[in-house]
Amino acid sequence: MAVEASLGPPSAEPPARGSSIGRYVVLGLVGKGAMGEVYAAYDPELDRKVAVKLLRVRPGNGVSLSEGRTRTLREAQAIAKLSHPNVVVVFDAGTFHDEVFIAMEFVEGNTVSYWLQAEKRRWQEVLKVFLAAGRGLAAAHEKDLVHRDFKPDNVMVGSDGQVRVMDFGLARQVGERGSTTEKLNAVSIGETTRQTASRLMASRQTPSRLTVDATTTVPGGDLQSTLVLSGGNTSKSIPTVVEFGASTTSGAFDAVLTRTGAMMGTPAYMSPEQFLGTGADARSDQFSFCVALYEGLYGQRPFSGKTMMVLTANVVQGILDDPPPQSRVPLWLRKVLLRGLSANANHRFPSMADLLAQLERDPAKTRRNRLLVAGALVLPLLVGVGVHQSAQTKTAVCSAGPDRLAGVWELSTNGRQSETPSKGAIRKAFMATKKSYAADVFASVSRALDGYVIGWTKMYREACVATQIRGEQSAEVLDLRMSCLNERLGGIKALTSVFREATGAVVENAVSATNGLPDLARCADVGLLRALVKPPEDAATRAQVDDLRHRLSEIKALDGSGRWAEAMRKAPDVVEAARALKYQPVLAESLVVMGVLQHKSGDPRAAEHSLEEAYLIAESSRHDEVKAQAATEEVWAVGYLEGKYPQGEAWARYADSAIQRIGGHERLQAWLLNDLGAIYDLEGRQQEALLAYQRAIALKEKILPSEDPDIAKSLGNAALTLQGMDRNQEALESLDRAIAILEKALGSAHPDLATQLSNRGEILNALGRFTEARASFERAMAIWERELGSDHPYLGYALTGIGQSFLNQHEPREAVAPLERALRIREAKENVALRVTETRFALAQALWDAHRERHRATALATRAKTGFAAEHLPMKVAEIEAWLASHGSAEPTLTAAIPPAP
Repeated sequence: MAVEASLGPPSAEPPARGSSIGRYVVLGLVGKGAMGEVYAAYDPELDRKVAVKLLRVRPGNGVSLSEGRTRTLREAQAIAKLSHPNVVVVFDAGTFHDEVFIAMEFVEGNTVSYWLQAEKRRWQEVLKVFLAAGRGLAAAHEKDLVHRDFKPDNVMVGSDGQVRVMDFGLARQVGERGSTTEKLNAVSIGETTRQTASRLMASRQTPSRLTVDATTTVPGGDLQSTLVLSGGNTSKSIPTVVEFGASTTSGAFDAVLTRTGAMMGTPAYMSPEQFLGTGADARSDQFSFCVALYEGLYGQRPFSGKTMMVLTANVVQGILDDPPPQSRVPLWLRKVLLRGLSANANHRFPSMADLLAQLERDPAKTRRNRLLVAGALVLPLLVGVGVHQSAQTKTAVCSAGPDRLAGVWELSTNGRQSETPSKGAIRKAFMATKKSYAADVFASVSRALDGYVIGWTKMYREACVATQIRGEQSAEVLDLRMSCLNERLGGIKALTSVFREATGAVVENAVSATNGLPDLARCADVGLLRALVKPPEDAATRAQVDDLRHRLSEIKALDGSGRWAEAMRKAPDVVEAARALKYQPVLAESLVVMGVLQHKSGDPRAAEHSLEEAYLIAESSRHDEVKAQAATEEVWAVGYLEGKYPQGEAWARYADSAIQRIGGHERLQAWLLNDLGAIYDLEGRQQEALLAYQRAIALKEKILPSEDPDIAKSLGNAALTLQGMDRNQEALESLDRAIAILEKALGSAHPDLATQLSNRGEILNALGRFTEARASFERAMAIWERELGSDHPYLGYALTGIGQSFLNQHEPREAVAPLERALRIREAKENVALRVTETRFALAQALWDAHRERHRATALATRAKTGFAAEHLPMKVAEIEAWLASHGSAEPTLTAAIPPAP
């Protein structure tokens, strides 16, 4: 039975010309669809014309208004995940009264349905348009998105000839399944953890959350509109809280909107599996695409059926109509279509890319090309040379990417493993530092940079070819993409320049610095690139802006490579130059860099002010990505370093909102989640901290290589939280994963590994595995002593842990020496009083049980009691009081008691 959404009269009068939908000024109605109306509108902030789709759905017949809202938000989020010239760009989404709107690229043109009807088209023209649309679908499939409602009305042909797929309202992630219990997997944040006194926090950064009501029933319609067939049961609307944001792991887009057994789509173009309700995947889009292309080529659809029952039977059984007798569509093309229209999904092409490849292989065209090549031999030489040179010039221009990497980081023409001049110079600089892990780090840096520059050169060529050779991308888009790629190239140059003069600190931080290079995928995100601020019109000012950004790239390379003090010396000059230039976007960029350096130099208050100014300037100049960066950094500076928890969480909400506005930024979102987890940890909200860390890990594992140390940082943080929750076995598993990643990426002697090894020792102590704990502490000590010296405060962690492991094994004599050394180091170098206090009490216990200096033991315990009381830890105070009560009778000793602390 069909369950229709009753559109009926709208809930309010349609917006009049000159009225506003959000910030957008309505210019006029341009179209109506099953789910709403589309208006031409003006965006006063960015001075551009946009299309605003306004949801118009009345509740009724089992369809709630919140369901319609969710579907529209799904549409916005689905398209926002795509970045392709053949997909409509979504700019914004929001609410208008009780309705939802999305603002998207305004395409001057018509739907493919209109384009086909406007005049008679040759089959070659039709195929060309659908090939472009197919590339948009293929891009969606690469993002694990299925359109589920592809049809000619959902494809636009612009006045510039550009073809764009739109209306992803039915898109869902590949692999999603409806829930048989009609439930959504809601994510909620509960409690989280504090840092314990004896643990090392491995890293920084974190989330905020917004909620939207979602339901499980989806509106439907007749043969021309969207349809839902229920599995026989009455549809129910179940309100659920769904978390969403820029993260692609959750959201209104991820809500399961149909039950098992329900189907959704436009019947005339639906695949057999949609009719049967067995779930749609990319091959379902392929089927719908072939139905639409068949209709465009033959002027009729492949499956007839005046009733739903007849149509369903024909589609499911694969009963096609004969083509019109007058058709001029070639046989080879029909054969390709018939495979795409197979009733069995496994008999179709493996992917849209495979289907498109077959559609582009016109045998007649191939024969003509051969004849043209042969005929070209008898053309006048001058013409032949001219044509050849023109094609050769375009090809040469688009193949120039590798040449631009000369002297920066060249890729070998005979394999990645061959050493090029730049690689050789950097390897020698790394090895000259004499760091024991230099070779391991260089290998990781080499792999990461190879992957990055390969991606860069491929994107360079693809952007060029799309405009210069295939002609499917405008010159404007080419300029946007090349500008972005040039900026990324500047980052590579700055980083490799620092690597050529490597110090020990540079080698220590080289992998993190390399993995911190800006995301290349952003350079293919046409919507984001169009939303970025425009450069100054004046050529002289533009040159100064380019110079400032080059200097900022150098500062970021120094900072990321561990030379942050040098970076800090250079940053103020760039900030002042940006102020003098009075070009606000670059000032916001420089202030973010300054803020990051200030909190690294131990001045979080200064960082807070710089980042707040950056946020406000980015807001006023509409520099949304920098706004998101500034807010994310504030979470760490304000919430974690300054301990202003409510303010840090507020900044997390601002950051999450800004990330959503730019269509998502998974790397920023991952760090935002990690930072918020750190704040929750300090507040003692353990469950919330753990969930934030787990979401950060999931995002990082999605977007980063499996051996990226950044994943290990969040795994280490999650382990500390689990330990604080007494879930020590889970903590050990998380930490062991982190250690495996670090050993693979950084080698077995890197300082970052020592931190995790020390934390591992503490967890093993808690699990009663004392011998293993000592081995882990001793590995950490060996690295720290070699890299940091024999009296570094970090050694206090491992030495105290070793002493405690001996105490727990009732070997106090062996515990005394490491605890004595730990106390000397901590009393001289440790800034956290609680660390000194815990070592004092451990040494007191060891001395007493070893029958050595018992007067000193009771004095140490008494001072430890005072220390724990000052930290408001009554349970530790009670523990020491009980110990003193049972160990109060000290034997005479010649050693004087330790004097009170000054």
